[in-house]
Amino acid sequence: MKNVSQDFIDSEEAIQREPAELFHIWRNDDSQHWYLTSGDAPLTYDGNEYSPGTLKRGQVTYNSTLDVSIVQVDAPSLLDPVVEYIAQNPIEIMWISIAKIHRQDLTEVDIIFVGQIKEINFKGIHGACQCVGFEHFLKKSIPLWRYQLTCNHAVFDSKCALTKASYAVNTIISLDITKKELISSAFGMFDDGYFIGGEIVFGNESRSIIAHEGNTVYLMYPFIELETADIVDAYPGCDGRATTCRDTFDNIDNYLGFPFIPIENPAIRVSW
Repeated sequence: MKNVSQDFIDSEEAIQREPAELFHIWRNDDSQHWYLTSGDAPLTYDGNEYSPGTLKRGQVTYNSTLDVSIVQVDAPSLLDPVVEYIAQNPIEIMWISIAKIHRQDLTEVDIIFVGQIKEINFKGIHGACQCVGFEHFLKKSIPLWRYQLTCNHAVFDSKCALTKASYAVNTIISLDITKKELISSAFGMFDDGYFIGGEIVFGNESRSIIAHEGNTVYLMYPFIELETADIVDAYPGCDGRATTCRDTFDNIDNYLGFPFIPIENPAIRVSW
C-alpha cells in the first residue's frame, strides 16, 4: 500500500476542521461593534455572533524597523463598518482585530492582528482599508496634552465627564431631497450653532453635523435608509472654547485649555 505523507494528512485535517477568520470592528468610544467572519455560515465566539461577510485580508507585514505591523483589509462589497468609517473620517477612530478560528474547535483561536484603520481608498463598491497595528501608538509623543486655547478633551469623553445621554434630543424629522438637511422644531429650541460638531444617531449609524440654523441641521453625509417621519437622536458639539464650556455646558471645572495664551507672539509684536 502506498504511504501517505504527513504533510498531506496535516493539510487534509486542516480542511476538515474548516478554518475561518473573525473580523471585529468597533468605534473608539466603544458605542458600536461589528462582527464578521470570512466563513460561509454564522458562528458564535466569546458570546458574539459573527455574520458571513466579504472581508478578506492581505499579509501582515512590518516596516524596515520591525516596529509597526501593517495589513490591508479588502471589502469587495462595501459593508456597514466601512461605510461608517467613510462617513466619520477623519473624526472617528475605528479599531479592528483579526483572528483565525477552526469552526470544528471554537476553543482554538489565534489573534493575527489588532490595530486601527488608518485610511481607506474606495473605487465603486470596493473598499481597501489600510490598517496599522497597536504598536503605532507607542511612537506618539508624550505628553498627550497640548498648551492651546481650546480644550484638550473631546465632548462627552471620560475627562470631559459630561453624560452624553443627558444631552440627547430625541425628535421626529423631515428631510430634503439630498437627505443632508434634517428639519425639526426641536432643533430651533437651541441657539444657532448649538449642534455644530455634534452628531445625529439613527439606529446603529451616526453622522456628523456640520451646520445648524434654526430648525435645520446639515449633515456631512446622508443616511441612506433615513426617511421623513423617522425618529433620530441629536447631540450637540463643542468648539473647545472656555466660554462654550462655561455657558453651554456649565462644565468649566473640567475644562483643560489655556484661554489666556497670547494669539500673537509678544516677542515679535511691532507697534507703529
